[in-house]
Amino acid sequence: MVRPGGGKTASALTAIAELQESGEIRHALVVAPKRVATEVWPAEIGAWEHLFSMHELRLAGTPHHRTEFLRRLRIGEGPYTISVIGLDLIAWLLEQIADWPEDHPVFDLLVLDEISKLRDPTGVRAKLLAKHAHRWKMIWGLSGTLRPNSALDLFMPARIVTRGKLWGKSYYQWRKERFYQTDYMGYSWTALPGAEGRINAEIEPYCVTLHADELPQLPELSVVLDTIHLPDAVKDLYHQMHRKLFAQIRKGKDEIETVIAANAAVATGKLAQIANGFMYPNEEETAAGRRVTPLHDEKRDWLADLVREHAGRPTLLVYEYLEDLNIMCEVAGRELPYLGAGVGDKVSAAHIRRWNAGEYPLMALHPRAAGHGLNLQAGGADMAWMAPTWSPELWEQTIARLHRSGQTQPVIVRVCVAAGTVDQLKLNRVHFKMTEQQAFERYLAGYEEVGLDG
Repeated sequence: MVRPGGGKTASALTAIAELQESGEIRHALVVAPKRVATEVWPAEIGAWEHLFSMHELRLAGTPHHRTEFLRRLRIGEGPYTISVIGLDLIAWLLEQIADWPEDHPVFDLLVLDEISKLRDPTGVRAKLLAKHAHRWKMIWGLSGTLRPNSALDLFMPARIVTRGKLWGKSYYQWRKERFYQTDYMGYSWTALPGAEGRINAEIEPYCVTLHADELPQLPELSVVLDTIHLPDAVKDLYHQMHRKLFAQIRKGKDEIETVIAANAAVATGKLAQIANGFMYPNEEETAAGRRVTPLHDEKRDWLADLVREHAGRPTLLVYEYLEDLNIMCEVAGRELPYLGAGVGDKVSAAHIRRWNAGEYPLMALHPRAAGHGLNLQAGGADMAWMAPTWSPELWEQTIARLHRSGQTQPVIVRVCVAAGTVDQLKLNRVHFKMTEQQAFERYLAGYEEVGLDG
């Protein structure tokens, strides 16, 4: 395990090269998130002189092309010493190589980059890899955030890497022995007394961790919190949603729109929307053609000021909702490049290359589209979040797109936080490293302090 941005790709490639040189392995199969597989691994191979002897086969493109590439790999046509494939294609790959002989070089080493993405015990890809893991002689899992939420995240990566030898194959039995249920529906679990220490001790022999003092020193990282305040009318709306899980919006002199949250989880999402300056309509209203309702311009104005102030300093703009992206485009220009849903692989690759070449003064990204593995440090050192994310993993991984090996400038991360809203709950969770319960209690205390709870 290496911190996000600590150079685990180059380290893994170096280890692969040394094992091949010593005759321990003949081939390495790398499975990585889609864009990491197509962009990062090939780029790292070409970036280091000691890796120039590696011959990479990229399993991408149309099914016809991928099948042809596999045919070459199976019969040993070409000097391929490493093959790379996106995690999205793992089901296809496992089906294609099902009848390959067990002594084929492809089964010498399996490298699973960002293995924390396989933490869901019900995930189709995780279960497929667990089922077929026994075919590989050696398996590595790479991660900068191995347990982003809790110790529960460790079971499936450990099951895959150890082929079930560490904790067996039943997640539910393992959980029952080490955790207890803390809610009626069974969604929340907490470790039994002493269980965390036991879990750490059991998995330690299978982990190699590089600590900060063993890694190249990175430039300084500064997180700057910019606080905005909701207008009084929007505070009242926020208060109404918070208390009653619904809100009434005055559309005109005699027209009132009601937006209802189905449950507390949906309400929390609605609260985040209000904090950002808008609210999405109900499903029925969406079907009827009702559009997003604008509520305030506080974050839009913050973004406009930031764009003006950062003229000449390339900046990554991080968004959560599509409406956030729309606001960014309105402020920065409709041609604003972005990495996120709806952007094809070729366009994304072009955006990444142009950003790193210094051609883009601004680029937007969604943490789920660009939060893992991508090298964006060559294009700039500034990042701005419209709002904190809910996920500690995505928070750390997204910042690490800039704050990573190869970065030569101090990294500045600005975060827009709406006072007295769930923005503060999210920030406590991801930035101040609080537990979910601590973050929630701090949020409630702050909510009462600003007078929104009574």
